[in-house]
Amino acid sequence: MTSVPKVRPGDMVFWHCDAIHSVEQEHNGHSDSSVMYIPAVPQCEQNMDYIKRQAENFWKGVPPPDFPQGKTEIDFKGVGRPEDIIHPVGRKAMGIEVR
Repeated sequence: MTSVPKVRPGDMVFWHCDAIHSVEQEHNGHSDSSVMYIPAVPQCEQNMDYIKRQAENFWKGVPPPDFPQGKTEIDFKGVGRPEDIIHPVGRKAMGIEVR
């Protein structure tokens, strides 16, 4: 397995989720470690079901259904809200237009 080199603020790492991958077994940092996952998926029944569940969580201000639940970011300054997504494509992708 090839490790990702040191990543600094503003750096990006691109990979495909179907490729073999792993994460470190232990986080040795002093603050949260974040990974932004931006998937591109086909519009099929399974994905549409997920979008509906994801939209419900977004309206509540909690993480998507496949992420760990618990402490949320709902009270963070500048956290995204449904009204922040104004473009029709974004609203469709987030499942907001079905509400």
